[in-house]
Amino acid sequence: MSEAKIGVIIHRNRRPGVLADEDAGRLETLGQVVFTDKDEPLTDEEAVELLADCDVALGSWGTPKPNEAIMAGCPKLKLWVHAAGTVKGHFGPHLAGSEMRIATCKGAIADNVAQAAVAEVVLGLRRILPNAAANRTGKAGRPDNVLVMADATVGVVAASDVGRRAIDLLKANQCGEILVYDPYLGEGEAAAMGVAKLTDLVELCRRSDAVTLHAPAIDACEKMLAAEHFRAMGDDCVFVNTARGMCIDEEALIAELRKGRLFAFIDVSNPEPADDDSPLRTLPNVVYSSHITGGPGTNIGRQAVDDIAAFLRGDEPTCVVTEEMLDRLA
Repeated sequence: MSEAKIGVIIHRNRRPGVLADEDAGRLETLGQVVFTDKDEPLTDEEAVELLADCDVALGSWGTPKPNEAIMAGCPKLKLWVHAAGTVKGHFGPHLAGSEMRIATCKGAIADNVAQAAVAEVVLGLRRILPNAAANRTGKAGRPDNVLVMADATVGVVAASDVGRRAIDLLKANQCGEILVYDPYLGEGEAAAMGVAKLTDLVELCRRSDAVTLHAPAIDACEKMLAAEHFRAMGDDCVFVNTARGMCIDEEALIAELRKGRLFAFIDVSNPEPADDDSPLRTLPNVVYSSHITGGPGTNIGRQAVDDIAAFLRGDEPTCVVTEEMLDRLA
């Protein structure tokens, strides 16, 4: 391709959290780059004006997505890179007959989510937060139920992008045993990953000292963790959900949390945010955060620029998504 024209429709108020100056500079070595000068998200009309002669579009959270008007007004587009996660909203009839590729930076986000999830597993098993709370009212000794990673069994629900990265981090932290539930994971692949694949999700919950959920928000995963799974978790089990609230029966989890048996880190809920009077906000054995484990980070923009560079030299971006893949992706 002769010198490419790259349109960046990430508005200025969003750009610093996604695209570091260094990576913006790298982008400008790849072709002619046009950045929006708007502080707030562009309208579709403004996106068409900026992208009209572009070969590559770079968007992110809050930016316009390819739609009928944008595709009609930007006929030269060959690649759309989404410096964020899901691209489900990018697809539709407007892409019929188009050869434009759509790539997501969900791999960079998966790194961020996995780091947070494993950190919460470690915090939970070491009982650091309840011990710190106890120390506010007096001298609290070492909790009897402290577990170091070498002595822990951790259950990973779904060997998704995030799940696989979490597994790598658990192994790096010398986790004693890693159990995985994922119907799409083959026995040979599980063995190569150094994990034990279980076909019974209840058994995984029963055997695990901590369970971390990484399933996508698709119909097949709705309430995949239900009452029988939370009841199967042993006393002091740590449950982490950085996936989606719809993947669990929230009331069933709350019922077990009310008994004081479990400790949960919940970054997502259903509805989201949780209702003002939700027990997730008030129970002492819950850490409820505001869907922050997978937010913006400049590693996302770094992947976006790497992907644009790969595409322009004739290679494949890290994660090109097609419509046929949507039923298994978050």
